[in-house]
Amino acid sequence: MHLELSENLNEDMGKTSIPATAPGINVSSYSPGGSSSTTPTTSNRDPESFPSTPGDTPPPSPKDKMSNMFFSLLVEKSQYKILHFHFGGLDKLAKVFEDYNFLSKSNNKMNGSCPYRQFSVCRSEISAAECHPEEGIYTTIDEQRWRSFMSFDGTIEDELQLRKEIFFGGLDVKLHKEVWPFLLHYYSFHSTFDEREQIRNDKYIEYQNIRRKRDQMSPSEVEVFWRNIQCTVEKDVVRTDRTHPFFAGEDNPNIEIMKNILLNYGFYNPKIGYTQGMSDLLAPILAAVQDESEAFWCFVGLMQRTIFVTCPKDFDMDVNLNYLRELFRVMNVKFYHHLVAAEALDLLFVHRWILLCFKREFPEADAMRMWEACWAHYQTDYFHLFICSAIVSIYSDDVISQSLRADEMMVYFSSLALHMNGDVVLRKARGLLHQFRLLPRIPCTLSRLCELCGPGMWDSGHVPVIDCSGNHGDHSCPYGGQDPSLKVI
Repeated sequence: MHLELSENLNEDMGKTSIPATAPGINVSSYSPGGSSSTTPTTSNRDPESFPSTPGDTPPPSPKDKMSNMFFSLLVEKSQYKILHFHFGGLDKLAKVFEDYNFLSKSNNKMNGSCPYRQFSVCRSEISAAECHPEEGIYTTIDEQRWRSFMSFDGTIEDELQLRKEIFFGGLDVKLHKEVWPFLLHYYSFHSTFDEREQIRNDKYIEYQNIRRKRDQMSPSEVEVFWRNIQCTVEKDVVRTDRTHPFFAGEDNPNIEIMKNILLNYGFYNPKIGYTQGMSDLLAPILAAVQDESEAFWCFVGLMQRTIFVTCPKDFDMDVNLNYLRELFRVMNVKFYHHLVAAEALDLLFVHRWILLCFKREFPEADAMRMWEACWAHYQTDYFHLFICSAIVSIYSDDVISQSLRADEMMVYFSSLALHMNGDVVLRKARGLLHQFRLLPRIPCTLSRLCELCGPGMWDSGHVPVIDCSGNHGDHSCPYGGQDPSLKVI
């Protein structure tokens, strides 16, 4: 079962308000060493859809606001039961679950029968001190703000400021079609209106040539292409984002368009070809730009010029995991020590996060804001790793306190999918990036974490000392690191 306890901060107790920053308590059950028994619940339901609190309930005083909460229980046949608690009642209920967890473990240890049921209490909240100092300054970019960045001929006058505002505030959904092609390198920020029109024409012709060449493959080439690429693509596209209005319904022509783009990409870039999950990355782009040729070239930009991973065995995955391990070692020491003790340094639980860039971990709106923050390339090309680190920082207390094994960690973090607070995770990730930039010393293994993003990483006047890891054999440190035992004067 899944229990969701949330805070009611609305002065008018006739309505239930769930602010994005409100701490929630998710109580999930699963069997260690087995598969998750968590029943999914909708974490982003409209607050107005919850039943009203009885009108005779007195409004809370500021002192009591934190104790007025509601508790939602998802039971059989997906029926929601909503219970309201006041004056600390919910905290007492949480204590009951904690006691039950202890008793059930004790009883099962004695009789040795079935795996115990475990209830995890997680509060997804962060303090102001954990946030980036510029958090909250920038709002979502709307059309008026977007136009303000353009000169009379259509060039973007302050690219760095634009990327910064996208990083902090994201884009209005209505702007995805127009702005995403810039973030995905289809257009240059310095291109004019006329140049972009020429780019569209040239790229359309190039895309049609790719389609034509694929259609002209010999029978033997077609057989190999079918076996290596097409059969997998056809299986994947029919089950990708079918609940999205753009892809919903039988005989939806957009499914065929998505298939054509993926087949043409597999032909265009045979070295990468197609791997499962690419359809998940393409679908939001196609739904946003709604043009086959433009979606293809945006997808090319995504795969070739952003730091995403295309295959679990890809060299890029090793690079990402090495960076993430080092981030944990430097910035989350307790969790890193747990990984070492649990022999879980392979970080299997983060593979899906990185491969699909959190698309299956958060509701679509939250995931797209994370994509935009990554695509902004503000101060780092690896912001997705700070998002991974933020998830762990917020939700790993139970992993450590209960000494979960590697397989149990997989179950635990998988059970969090679609139940995490995307806004809190993003704010925590930006805060972690800021904290990383202020570190007085960093290991040489992290010295290039922000190398490719251009101006912005160490432009504040603070430059950290680079400590050599000592893992370079007889060679000097290729990153210019020094012996960490040396004292800095």
